[in-house]
Amino acid sequence: MLRTISLLMSISVLFASACHQAPRNNSPLNPDTYMALLAAQAVERARSAYGVTLDYSSDSVKDVEKLLATKYELKRSRPITEKELADAADLWGAYIGEVMKRMHAAHWARDSVAGGKDALPLVFNDTGEESFPCAWVYHRLKNGEEDNVWTKFYFITQPEGLNQYFPPKKKPAADAKSKNAPKF
Repeated sequence: MLRTISLLMSISVLFASACHQAPRNNSPLNPDTYMALLAAQAVERARSAYGVTLDYSSDSVKDVEKLLATKYELKRSRPITEKELADAADLWGAYIGEVMKRMHAAHWARDSVAGGKDALPLVFNDTGEESFPCAWVYHRLKNGEEDNVWTKFYFITQPEGLNQYFPPKKKPAADAKSKNAPKF
């Protein structure tokens, strides 16, 4: 078991260096494998660089939010490039998405009708609805507290999801004549 974990970590380190050299759409891995490896890297980065333990629990997303808040503040004194921003968005967004997958059956897709090519949406298996945790992180690092990832995660992962706060619009009722019309 320890040997298997060591092998997986070695593969993820090799993959990590390749990810930073090539666009993500050139990855030979399927999106689920790619994002799981990025999430594992986020766990390791949190531990080694920040002394934070991420355990894939919903509460751990609060820790990710704190890390992102710190990164946002540091950005003022040390601006980051667009590539660094995109890499951080994928890394921490992959972790958040993997937490969501543990709560609700879902899979990663490479492209999205709504988000476009290489949007990396998390697609919920039962509804087909998409969520974009990498975009959440990108906007958090770009805009600050107004794009708090914990808040988005919290509302999305509630039992009723966003429907409890923003119910779907009801379809107009059929008019009375069609209700009473004979059925053939």
